[in-house]
Amino acid sequence: MSGPLDGIKVVEITQFQNGPICGRILGDLGADVIKVEPKTGDPARGFMAIIGVSLGLKGRNFYFEYNNRNKRGIVLDLKTEKGKEVFFKLIEQADVFHTNMAIGTPERMGIGYDALSAINPRLVYGHSSGWGRKGPDAQSFAYDYAGLARAGTMNMCGEEGTPPQNLVPGLADQMAAVMGAFGIVTALCNRERTGKGQLVDSSLLGAMIELEGLVLSAPCMLGGEFPRPTRSKAGNPLYNHYLCQDGRWIAIVNLQPDRYWPNVCKALDMEELQDNPKFNSLAARGENCEELVRIIDEKIATKPMAEWMEIFKREEVIHTPVQTATEVTNDPQALANNYFVSFDHPVFGKTKMTGWAWDFAETPCSIRREAPEFGQHTEEILLEMGYTWDDIIQLQDADAI
Repeated sequence: MSGPLDGIKVVEITQFQNGPICGRILGDLGADVIKVEPKTGDPARGFMAIIGVSLGLKGRNFYFEYNNRNKRGIVLDLKTEKGKEVFFKLIEQADVFHTNMAIGTPERMGIGYDALSAINPRLVYGHSSGWGRKGPDAQSFAYDYAGLARAGTMNMCGEEGTPPQNLVPGLADQMAAVMGAFGIVTALCNRERTGKGQLVDSSLLGAMIELEGLVLSAPCMLGGEFPRPTRSKAGNPLYNHYLCQDGRWIAIVNLQPDRYWPNVCKALDMEELQDNPKFNSLAARGENCEELVRIIDEKIATKPMAEWMEIFKREEVIHTPVQTATEVTNDPQALANNYFVSFDHPVFGKTKMTGWAWDFAETPCSIRREAPEFGQHTEEILLEMGYTWDDIIQLQDADAI
């Protein structure tokens, strides 16, 4: 079965993570994604080595592999007349062009929206930037860390009174890529009705503001900031995480605490607390939260996590283990839903990779190809476009490819 975007051709000029992940999502959905690289290549090909991390799998870069699966690769020098000619011919045949170059760079290169839409009025032009197309900082450079900082994410995480938190690497890039792909697919739907393409702008800042919408609504609508959580002072101790006897953490996740308070008391074998006026209502537990957290802390510390998992399941207390990254990749629930899948990579064999957040019953996502080696599909793509081998030799002689 083909993916839902089967038949859609995407051309991208992207680097590092934000742009490439957007293309990778479209590729996972079935699109034919052609990654155009300059002769210097996407710097992500050597990125992990730059920051001192092992390249890993047989000299391949897992960062680049993840970001660029389900793509074909072509090398074009857009500084040459012939190289740009080939690129424009690609655009004539494309449904989507996507880039994460800085705002203004495509226009200076002669490949901005106006130039490409003149060639192909049906083209959906996706541009993912740092700060959006408008405003005083539109032309400024940005990377993932800058998005986390400026969007306030670093000051929303961690406990009250602690410094800004350095979060999971790539979080802002990943979210911006998801929003970019969402915008592109939406524009493709609109094109089916109107016949017209359009410019779709997304950014690190905009994506993170969308992700943080609940927390940011507090200063917008109430004039005050949502407080940073402190575990020992959790206003709802039944929505908190606790350390078990074996050093593992378990989260109790009861967002309707009055409903589940009797279940929690029974599970903890502390039914005497159920009608205690200090804890028998949401307001009371909030007022005495530090004391109740201490009580639960002491109780949870008496048994290993696996035992608490069994008890909470039996007593219908909503709960979950606090897992490590490796544990997540082996989670049977995640595996059952194809959130992780196996791929037979031609270089390093059967490999586990992240899967998809969606499940399409009739047009499922798939991993069809590994990330392209540098220029791997240049001749293949040119031949598909109608170039002959003699044409390809001429392009090579002109340093266009």
